[in-house]
Parts: sequence; C-alpha cells; structure tokens
Amino acid sequence: MIRKIPTKNLKIGMFVADVGRAWFNHPWKTKSKYISDQNEIDELTRYGIDEVYIDTQKTLKSESGSKLTAKDFPYKPPEERTKPARVYLNPVQIKPDQVSAVEQELPKAAKAYNRALDTSKALVAACRMNKRIEVDAVQENVNELVESVSRNQDALTALIKLRRFDDYTYTHSLNVSVLSIASGKALGLNDADLRILGLGTMFHDLGKCRVPAFILNKPDKLSDEEFIIMKNHAALSAEILIEQKLPVDDLVIKVARHHHERMDGSGYPDRLEGADIPHLATICGLSDVYDALTSDRVYHTGMLPHDALKFIYGLRGTHFQPEWVDRFVQSVGIYPPGSVVELNTGHVAVVMEVNHDALLCPLIKIVAEPNGQLYSRPKLMDLSKTENRSYTIQAVITPKKAGFDPSYYFSVKGDE
Repeated sequence: MIRKIPTKNLKIGMFVADVGRAWFNHPWKTKSKYISDQNEIDELTRYGIDEVYIDTQKTLKSESGSKLTAKDFPYKPPEERTKPARVYLNPVQIKPDQVSAVEQELPKAAKAYNRALDTSKALVAACRMNKRIEVDAVQENVNELVESVSRNQDALTALIKLRRFDDYTYTHSLNVSVLSIASGKALGLNDADLRILGLGTMFHDLGKCRVPAFILNKPDKLSDEEFIIMKNHAALSAEILIEQKLPVDDLVIKVARHHHERMDGSGYPDRLEGADIPHLATICGLSDVYDALTSDRVYHTGMLPHDALKFIYGLRGTHFQPEWVDRFVQSVGIYPPGSVVELNTGHVAVVMEVNHDALLCPLIKIVAEPNGQLYSRPKLMDLSKTENRSYTIQAVITPKKAGFDPSYYFSVKGDE
C-alpha cells in the first residue's frame, strides 16, 4: 500500500516509492529505494522534500520485528545478487588517491583525445579504401580513455563540450566512445567491459563509409528510400568487423550492429526489444543520441546539453529503460563541465565539475557580474555546501550570449 508520510518520519528499512519531485530535482540516483541510513533521509530534508510516498508492503523488518539498520544492507558482489541485469546499475568506487580534479586531468585527457582523434581519422580512411583496420592502435587509445575516466570522469566530457571541431565524421564516434565509457563507469562496468564498450563505440559508425555521401550529408529530410539506405549503416558496421576477422569480443560487433535498437522494438536493424538488446549497445545508443543532438553541423546548430538531456528523458520508458536513462543523466550531469549558467543573483558562472550526487549543485566558477563585467579573479563555489545554498542556477546560456569562451577557465583553448 502506498502511503504519504512526512520525511521526518522515515525510518531505516522503509521503501520510498516516490519523493514527489522530478528526476532532476532530488538527490538520489533513482526514483525509489530502500532507506539504508540516516544520511539518505537528511539528503531529502536538505532538498526541501518534506513529504514522501512509501510502499508499506515493501518496507523491511529484521527477524526481531524491529527497524533495520545500515548493517542489514550489506554489500554483495555482483555474482551474488539475485538480479544480474542490475549489476550494471552499481557505481564503481574509485580510491581517493586515484581521483584528480577536472583541471588537473584535462591536459592528460586532451592528449588522449587527440591521439584517439588521429586514430579515428585513420579508421575512416581505412574503411573508405577497404584497408585493414589497425585494431591494436584503437585498443591502445581506448585504454587511455578508460584510464582518464577512472581518474576524473568529467575531464573528457568537458573537453567534448569546450572544443569545436570541423568534421563531425571523425569526432562523433570518438565522442560517443568517451560518453559511453564515462556512463559505463557510472553504471559499474569493470575495466574489461569498458574496453569492450570503448572498442564497439569507436567502430559503431564505420558502416557510414559505405553510405553514399549525398545521403550522409543531405541537409534536408531524407526520403523514405534514402532513410532505408541510411539505416543500413549499423548492419554494415558489423559486417566490416566480421569481414576483416578482427580479434575482438563478440560484444564489440553487437554494439556496432545494435546501437540503434530501442526497448519498444522501434529500432533497427533487427527490431530487438527490451532485454534482447545488449546493455553495452544501449549505452552506446544513449551516447549516440546525446552527441548527435549537441553537435554543430553544417545544417544543424547543436542543442545545449541541458536541453538534449530533457529530450533524452522524454525517451525514458519507450526507447530506453528508465534506469539507464537516469544513470546516463547522472554521469553526464544536467549541467556538464563548460556549461555557462546564470545564477538567481544575476551573476554568470562556468560549471567546472559535476556533483554526481546532487546534479543541481555543481562546482562552479563565478566569472561575471550581473551587468556582464568579467572578474579578474573568478570565485570558485561549490553549490552543494550549506553556506552556498542561497545560490541556485536559473538558466543555461550560450557562450555567444555570455560574450566569452568558457574554455579559457579550464586553461585550454577551443581550437587547440
């Protein structure tokens, strides 16, 4: 039975079915959960959530009939859990000494990205000329991307937003790989699966090399016949990998073939549904949609990341499983690094890092007065801190409207 109760009356062991807030305005990574410690109740209170809906039939009790404590929620390794499909919804814990700030990681991330970009260009060239793919070089690049994400998952995703590249053909697959690795890490994939995912996403659009250029680059809406040809690129990507007999895991080929499959069966090429779609292909699909929406093209101005995530959230429960969408948003952040935002005070700030536990409270750098005058010494502010709770993000604005390049505040230039 669903009951509405005051948040202050929550007890450990109760199952919260809903907090009465939209996904982007409460502190948890999921809509519902068991209360396992007092901190989770305190988080709701800090967010101003005074009432919640609990499911009394799911509320747990210990054998003695008393309320449960945090000790009653022991961690279990993935292989011991009763629902293997949810193994990938448990975030990996990174040791503190392995973590670096986004500004510290950015130079290393930029080097890894540049090397991978060169490889991406070589991949496209090899496919166009029917030459052998140098899979070892791609794997080396993927390893570097995985290592960078392990140190700081925001640095590479910040780089995607801060930099502007001319050729979507080369950058798209790499951006999808970066986004997939970052979200895969948040979903709890181990390094082996992250490397498989990284390879699959680097290869996912190779089939476009066999799609006629006039269709691939057409600025107008494709005709029905042209769309059928375009949709074939996913199957062609897999065919290329099979033809070349590359020494890769079968999942790499499945990511390439199935990244356009959707949970309601509306995707292609095989119209797979639900659990029949490999989870790595789903991650690739989410990243593919996000990068396509946010990228500038000759005939298309990219959406702001904030708006792209709203669009993807609209696909929740139809094209993509709800929990996968939630974790993708959790990984990317509602306000990704490099976003220019206006505060409730009128000040303008640049988002430096995502707070993955409280998406509305990132680490920001206040760079301009309400009148637009830039500070010579911008102020770094963590919006999750109690003393900063009076500051809130009111809007996301374009760098053009703000009148400055946000990459300046990350010590990188957009055209480097």
